[in-house]
Amino acid sequence: MNKLMSYLLPGVFLIVAFALVKTFLLPPSVTVQEWFVYLTAAVTVLCVMVPCIIYYLRTPPGIDHK
Repeated sequence: MNKLMSYLLPGVFLIVAFALVKTFLLPPSVTVQEWFVYLTAAVTVLCVMVPCIIYYLRTPPGIDHK
């Protein structure tokens, strides 16, 4: 589980960085656009799913590497 968390940590940092940029640097006229809402959702999903997929491919279930 610690290995999975180490894969997820960069994604979490990217989500936080994206949220900070969205909050402080982008004007509200951009953040309320429909395409930007979809982009925000896509970035969030990718930042969580991609590390999980990489973890699964490197350590498939049922294989113990201890």
